Amino acid sequence: MKKMIIIFLIVVVAVGTGMLIKNIGFEQFGFSKNEYTIIDEYNTHGGFHGDGYYYLILDCSANKDKALKTIEKWNKLPLSENLESVMYGGLTYNGLSLAETARIPKVENGRYMFKDRFPKSKNRKDDTNLMGRGAYNFSIAIYDCDTDKMYYFEFDT
Repeated sequence: MKKMIIIFLIVVVAVGTGMLIKNIGFEQFGFSKNEYTIIDEYNTHGGFHGDGYYYLILDCSANKDKALKTIEKWNKLPLSENLESVMYGGLTYNGLSLAETARIPKVENGRYMFKDRFPKSKNRKDDTNLMGRGAYNFSIAIYDCDTDKMYYFEFDT
């Protein structure tokens, strides 16, 4: 019984301090880090609630055919009005737009996929109710067809 209590306390402390790594969901968009070259990756998630952001930038040029097959069913750019506003103007994080935070340039020729992870969201692919919430929990991936780079961003507040 004593061992169980100690294990329980260790898990509670690990979760509370962010020591356990959050399960990042970029692979649900069809990309795997071991199939492409990682250009940059950064994760600030931590703490009890797991708030923070994660971004991943992949160079897909060496496996371009697979990447293009993956994005076939994604939405064509430009971003919807809501996503454009959230990423490039409406929301800021430490004084930067979310796109600047995630190092996502303005992509003209490409495709994107969005997933609303807000707990009360009924349609995970719909961004119409994204604005004006008290919290933001979403993932977005943008593929630049001109540079063969995939930008993934996960934001949790």
